[in-house]
Order: sequence, then structure tokens, then C-alpha cells
Amino acid sequence: MGAPFAFTLPAELSAKEPPERRGIRRDQVRLLVIERATGKIEHTRFDKIDSYLRQKDLLVFNSSRTLPASLRGCSCGARHGPCMEVRLAEHLPDDSWLALLLCEQGDPFGCGLREGMQIEFAEGLTAAVLARDANIPRLWKLHFSISGTQLVDLIYRLGKPIRYEYVSAPWDLDYYQTVYAKEPGSAEMPSAGRAFTWKLLLDLKRRGIESAYIILHTGLSSYMDDEL
Repeated sequence: MGAPFAFTLPAELSAKEPPERRGIRRDQVRLLVIERATGKIEHTRFDKIDSYLRQKDLLVFNSSRTLPASLRGCSCGARHGPCMEVRLAEHLPDDSWLALLLCEQGDPFGCGLREGMQIEFAEGLTAAVLARDANIPRLWKLHFSISGTQLVDLIYRLGKPIRYEYVSAPWDLDYYQTVYAKEPGSAEMPSAGRAFTWKLLLDLKRRGIESAYIILHTGLSSYMDDEL
């Protein structure tokens, strides 16, 4: 666990909306280049990345696709709640999911969560709360009433992209996808590749820059706890 640190980000520099909403193409965002041998720093634009690559260089892309991983659910048997936001974090090998459960009202962690609790979602979907995660106590292990592509399809119908307070408005899921994303599974966008466009990818290919693809599903970037 790293030591806490303080950093003040001026409000006007916070990324509150996608660059496209400010009239900037994906591949026209800023790019910081550091020359390893000298430490020289250069500020440029992402669509000029080919200036720093040579023929036969290999770019490795993460083709994981972002899920609309924020679901609204309510505990079974509670006529008026408590209702909560369920932020899916990771799909586990045993077909259960890790998720962050946040109460809609009052203390985000005051829903009286407990093992054995049932959560109801829209369209008949339910999930059983199995246990807290041993490594990250803010996360709970859930088992949904359906699985596989049937569950993924329902997540895409019911869910929304996870939104943090600094984001100015709810944006469509397309803003949280890379252009080459294929396999659904990331709780949040694998954002390192967001600035690539199909035009830029084709230009790089024509210049002899090689590419390879892996799948690495990303989890949550925040557990709503400064100590984790």
C-alpha cells in the first residue's frame, strides 16, 4: 500500500468531458514525449506519434471493451430500499463478480450490506451477496441469477458507464470505448489507447508500424476510500 499524497488540480484543467465535446478529435489530444537517453521532454499532439516510431516498431493494444458497469439495484424485501449503485469491478473465474456497492442516500456504505443479502435489478435480474473480498474490503463478491452472454447483454441494456464526481455530465458509452475494442469485460475504459483513430491506425500500418492485441480487462480506478 502506497503512502497517501496530496495534489491540487486546478478546476479548469480537470477532464470533465470527452475532447470531442470540445471540438477536438480523439487523435488531436496532447502527447508528452520523454527522450529516455537525455530526459528531454517535448509537448506535441497525439496524431504526430508516427514521428517517434520506426518501421518494424510494435504497438501492443488492449482490445478489452468497456462495460456499462454501473447498475441500479435494491435489496430484496425492502419495499422502499435501500437502493444502491452496483459498480462491477471484475468477473472472477468461478463466474462470480466483485463489485462496489454504494447506497443512493446517506452514507454510501450504510446500506446494511451482509452476506446472504439479495439484490434486485430491472428485468428480473437478481444477485446474491456472497462475501467481502479478502484483499479489497470495499468490494463484495456477487453471484448473478444468470451468466454468460445472457448476463452481458442484460448489463448492456440496464447499465451505464461508471461516472465520477468530476465528470460534468453522463456521457454515452461510445465515449468510453477505444475504436478497436472487441471483448466486453472492462469496468472502466482501458484509456491508454483512447486517442487512436482508425485513420491514425491505418497511417501507422502504411508506414510499417506493426501491431498486436491482448485482452486485459480493467477494474475500478477508485474504491471510494483514500486508504485503498
